[in-house]
Amino acid sequence: MKTLITRGISALIALASIASLYYFFKKDGFKILIFLGVLIGSYELMTILFKESESKSNKFAFYLLVVNVFVLSSFFPQFSAIIFAFFSIVYLLFSILILHKFEDLNELNLFQAKSILGFFYLGLLPSFMIQILNLPHGMIWFNSLLAIVFAGDVGAYLTGISLGKKKIMPLISPKKTIEGSIGGIVFSLLASLVISYHFLPQLNLLSFLLLTFATSVVAQFGDFFESVLKRVAEVKDSGKIMPGHGGILDRIDGVLFGAPIVLFGAILLEGLLTTRV
Repeated sequence: MKTLITRGISALIALASIASLYYFFKKDGFKILIFLGVLIGSYELMTILFKESESKSNKFAFYLLVVNVFVLSSFFPQFSAIIFAFFSIVYLLFSILILHKFEDLNELNLFQAKSILGFFYLGLLPSFMIQILNLPHGMIWFNSLLAIVFAGDVGAYLTGISLGKKKIMPLISPKKTIEGSIGGIVFSLLASLVISYHFLPQLNLLSFLLLTFATSVVAQFGDFFESVLKRVAEVKDSGKIMPGHGGILDRIDGVLFGAPIVLFGAILLEGLLTTRV
């Protein structure tokens, strides 16, 4: 019960912060929030991927390049693949010319795998959220993404602790169950019904439910992906900034994975909306 109360208080503080940013800055408030999430999340990811004993210049270069991939991909989404490739090459050259640390091919492969993972996870994926916000009806789509993922998180948690029996991936995430996963999808679909009724009445309901189902499933894989990272790194949470939830990555892992799905669906369905928000 104490954990549930702690999670609830943290969630309320987070919601109040989000509401304040929106009140003062409207759509730009969400962009500021995403940028802050990338800054904090990149630091958390750096501490997960790299050992404390590793070179500080290496970790600083990794952090700086991840943030740059995000910023440039957000401003120039049409060049995001080139930006991703360019910074991957820059980091490889940095590692070879500056660090001189590789004694065999496996060590080089491991180093590059970490950089590519970081550039993808907190460089490209959050830039899709910015692209969602830049759509004509971006606020509706972005809030739909948050509602679908967070309703799924709540549903998976409540269903899991009350009905959960069959473990879904015990070696990766011992507490997650099949029942909790199904409950998460059901809660996401319920949230999408509310969104559809109030904000997207022009859309075909079945199309939106299919988009919600795909987003909810992929978002759960985002949760499992981060669990793999933490398990390999032997840490319980990615950080401590949100008591009861862990770090920023613990809170937005599903949103990161769900963002390209919602962006894809929004681009396909955007033409059916007739009113500008």
